[in-house]
Amino acid sequence: MKNEKSELIIWAKALIDLVLDASGQEVVYDELCAREPRLRQRSFKEFSAEYVPAKLALGCVHWVGCCVEHRLEDKELKNLYFKQVMELFTSPKSLENATRFSESLYASNADKEQSPVLGVLVHLFHKLGLEAIVKPGESDAGELNTGFTFMMQVCEALKIVFENQFDEFYYSQETWNAPNAKRKVS
Repeated sequence: MKNEKSELIIWAKALIDLVLDASGQEVVYDELCAREPRLRQRSFKEFSAEYVPAKLALGCVHWVGCCVEHRLEDKELKNLYFKQVMELFTSPKSLENATRFSESLYASNADKEQSPVLGVLVHLFHKLGLEAIVKPGESDAGELNTGFTFMMQVCEALKIVFENQFDEFYYSQETWNAPNAKRKVS
């Protein structure tokens, strides 16, 4: 069992690395700026300071969702990704990032009636000084603006990649492939 837990920790860290991968973040920033010109008032570094913790919070949501999808019911396993993310915030210099992550994670759980992604994105837009809903007139109900719709697509793409990577690991573990397997980690 210790070997299994070590493998799971390695895999959780690999998924964190996937979420932290900065290769596409500048593209996301540029595309969002094209849709939300006010965002250009913030630097890419300022954008990333809010966006990366939001992505880490979404990773926690996706990890738990993958565990549920594969009927992995062990509470410790469901919290493994979260615990590995928290290890990123052990230095005093990481307090601001830890706070942003906690706020985004709270936003993902704040309203059980709505999608966690929606909660995180609304929070992210608020932190960036952007509006999720555009109201052409005072009496209009409003509609999602193009920047928010774009970010929903970005988050959906992250979810798909995250789930595919999780599945790849899961299906590489022969002992996990039994139906209704309840894995315990020690």
